[in-house]
Amino acid sequence: SPPIDPVCAALAVGAALLSASVTTIHAPGTRDLIGATSLCYAAAYAVLRSTGLLQPRSSLASPAKASEWRARLLSTANAVLIAAGSALCFSEWPYPGAEGWISDLRPTFVVPFASLFVGYLMWDLCWVLWHMRASPDVGSLVHHTLFIAITHYVLYYTYYKQSFAWLSACELSTPFLNARWFLAVQGRKGSGLYTGVSIAFALCFLLTRTLGYSLGVASIYAEYDLWRAANPGFYWVIAGTLGGWVLNCVWSVGVVAVLARSMPARSGGKSKAA
Repeated sequence: SPPIDPVCAALAVGAALLSASVTTIHAPGTRDLIGATSLCYAAAYAVLRSTGLLQPRSSLASPAKASEWRARLLSTANAVLIAAGSALCFSEWPYPGAEGWISDLRPTFVVPFASLFVGYLMWDLCWVLWHMRASPDVGSLVHHTLFIAITHYVLYYTYYKQSFAWLSACELSTPFLNARWFLAVQGRKGSGLYTGVSIAFALCFLLTRTLGYSLGVASIYAEYDLWRAANPGFYWVIAGTLGGWVLNCVWSVGVVAVLARSMPARSGGKSKAA
């Protein structure tokens, strides 16, 4: 791993302690699942670090790249799990009346998958802070902070079930993003596989994080009368969701550029590597 920066380490430890404290507000089952998820990712990272499993040592020239490779392996596992959960959450639609926004406590797929989601985000936020000096990632810092706060709030009140389905579907693009990075650090940016993965990433991102997210935001306002009676804190959830939408729109500019560079050139029919 890269050298430890005392300030970054202190921030990561502080984030871990704050996350653990906030998690205690939940009902025992939810609290335990969130905590176990964070601990499992931390343990999995430690195993990857100590064994070198699934890591091509010859192409990871720096400790920072090796650390990021391990983190991206776990990011991919989380994304596959949450994307599958998204499909189960969509299967609960349509919700009667206001239940999709201001819920009763009937069983739902949203609670366990939102618990898994926030448990991962809390672990990854600590990783991002710990490695901020070696691998700066302000976008993930903003994204994780927003959605950790939102998810804890809506889990506590069992709000926002309908929106969790399309929000979690955004994870569909993450495995392709990580695969693209894995190929790049191995020096395979000129390969056809890299081009194909880049196109798949861009299309998934634009479909879920741009179009799907935008439609989801539109539905929030279209169904205002169903959630207007929520407590005032819910309006901060809506504001945070809009912040996430803005962040995805900003990222979309770069994603469109990736897609444009990855499409076959007209002259020779060959793909340009992004």
